[in-house]
Amino acid sequence: MIYAFYPIFAAMLYGFAFAFTERALKLTNISTYMALSASAGMLVMVALIKLKGEALSFTFLESKSTAAIVLAAAIAPSLGWIFTMFAIKTTSATYASFTEISYPLFTLIFLFAFFGLRTIDWTILLGGALIMTGSFIMVYGQTKIKG
Repeated sequence: MIYAFYPIFAAMLYGFAFAFTERALKLTNISTYMALSASAGMLVMVALIKLKGEALSFTFLESKSTAAIVLAAAIAPSLGWIFTMFAIKTTSATYASFTEISYPLFTLIFLFAFFGLRTIDWTILLGGALIMTGSFIMVYGQTKIKG
């Protein structure tokens, strides 16, 4: 049953990360911060391997299509995080976090475009429209404030 709380735990950690990242980027540059983040990720990976007893597996490399999917899934979050760092550094953690929340809509678009997901109903479309509207309002407001 605890698995139901995993997304909440992730959201809490992301909120913590955004708040502290805003302060950290005033103390160091993005490249240094990303290097520290990658190093921390390696430590977390080693801990996960020890705790779960899982060995690293690269069998996904046996197929070009599988390798492309796994590598894209591994690289995209790092690239997204870099854009998040630039957003936090040039605006604020609040602005970056509320604008980034539009990612569920993009998830649906990519699932549809690449994997043919067709389980989209009016509630998903309405929710996506509300998210995009909120993101647009924040982006528009920030551009007006900053000029």
